[in-house]
Amino acid sequence: MATPQPAPPLSGMRRAVKRALFTSGYYGRHLSQLEFPGAAVLCYHSIRGDQEPPLPFNELHVTQSTFERHCELLAAHCHPISLTDLCDATSGARSLPPRAVLVTFDDGYRAVLDYALPVLERHNIPAVVFGCSDPITCGTHFWFDSVYRTAGECAVLEARSAPLATWAALVKANETPAAVADRHRPLTVDELKRLAASPLIDIGGHTMSHPTLALMSLEEQLREIAGCRNTLQQIVGTSMRAFAYPYGNLTLDYSPDTVSVVRRAGFALAFTTSQSFAGVDGNAYEIPRFVMLDSIDDVELAHRLSFSWHA
Repeated sequence: MATPQPAPPLSGMRRAVKRALFTSGYYGRHLSQLEFPGAAVLCYHSIRGDQEPPLPFNELHVTQSTFERHCELLAAHCHPISLTDLCDATSGARSLPPRAVLVTFDDGYRAVLDYALPVLERHNIPAVVFGCSDPITCGTHFWFDSVYRTAGECAVLEARSAPLATWAALVKANETPAAVADRHRPLTVDELKRLAASPLIDIGGHTMSHPTLALMSLEEQLREIAGCRNTLQQIVGTSMRAFAYPYGNLTLDYSPDTVSVVRRAGFALAFTTSQSFAGVDGNAYEIPRFVMLDSIDDVELAHRLSFSWHA
């Protein structure tokens, strides 16, 4: 989970101009002539049904119709790549296409299987799903969703920076079983296996319980990171190459020592939420991503891929 930062409100005139440019095909034509300065790695969290009521951290849960339009744009005007493509590019084994885009999902929500995978399959777009192993294997809700429901968003944000013992006690006190019928919950073990069976999907690690790694000792970090990798590898039956730091901000959420732990745990790549294009000559253990929100529709995504993210 990343802390949602809603897009700044657009004036009606600016929104209308962007819509007109999009409808006229201007963004598509402009995109077709661009070469990105690296891969645009998109960080989603989950997809929700268009008619579903608001969820905890609702902005992080993009509606299925919006995600469908995102994928239409990416398939038509960009070059969706897989995790293997990015791994090969960072090692020098191949070059990235001019407008490389990698789709990723953090946490491991059931809706990625129910709502996102069918859209990805329709447009033949690969994706990486970074899962937290404890909620998946224990059948519990993510701690931040449980605390949000009992105490609100501020309590979650305060818990993120609390001492480890305080955070752990709060997590334990709010632990909530996830019923199979729940729409908004983590994947089950069987669902993770089904998701991993898709040729479009790679599974990555996201710690065992989604803590703030920067507040943990090296031994505790290694347990969270290596334990997640070992557990998810046993479930899906394949070696795991990629990791995503919870929350994803250097210093606040993870440290240079964390990067060393991730490497020691056996991962080849690691992803942050530092928003910029991912150059192939950058640090393979601090790959930036653009966090995707429900307020970013297809018009805004086209504008950002064409202009804003290049600034």
